[in-house]
Amino acid sequence: MEHCKDAGLVAAGGKQRTDSTHVISAMRDLTRLELAGQSVRAALEALAAAAPGWLAVAVSVPDLAHRYGERINGWTMPSSKTKRDGLGEVFGQHALALCRTVWDPSAPVWLREIEHVAVMRQVLVQTFTVRTDARGREVIKKREADTDGVPPGHLRLASPYDPDARWSARGTSCSGWDYKVHLTEACAPPVEAEAGGASRDGRRPNLITDVCTTTAAVPDV
Repeated sequence: MEHCKDAGLVAAGGKQRTDSTHVISAMRDLTRLELAGQSVRAALEALAAAAPGWLAVAVSVPDLAHRYGERINGWTMPSSKTKRDGLGEVFGQHALALCRTVWDPSAPVWLREIEHVAVMRQVLVQTFTVRTDARGREVIKKREADTDGVPPGHLRLASPYDPDARWSARGTSCSGWDYKVHLTEACAPPVEAEAGGASRDGRRPNLITDVCTTTAAVPDV
């Protein structure tokens, strides 16, 4: 900026304009149900790599391996809403049980710092509610926007593998953005032809002065 100022390409008191374009992250577009199951799978894979001995003793690995051995795929899920809700409750129960196991005082403290474990815990909070019914039983239900509330877009996770990615939309035709790159350029008015740095048509060139990558939920303003 100092070099451009000395060359007469930018000056104090000028005008700037900013706009953004989308950046698509390298991840699958997951439904909330897929996200819940895949977050458990990612946490299990991370724990299996970081502490295989502890994991083999702490949880029933064969049972979880049967359900989470392959990635969670919406195409193979039940078609009825009742069965899908039941599957979501299973994902929630497994996530809650795994969180309680990792946060147990007997578990190594550093397990809680594993990124995929922390993401699973956050997905659990954002996707499910945990209540006690009249019989004293613990009930896990998927959050409903009208009754339980869901996190706003700038906080809602979209992938267990990219916790900074966010869903966003602009207008009615563009949706599913994961990041935005904001570009700001100087747009100086016409100047005298003999002024330093002026081009032949009497204008300074428009220079991009700022580039900032943000989550998709950050508006241009």
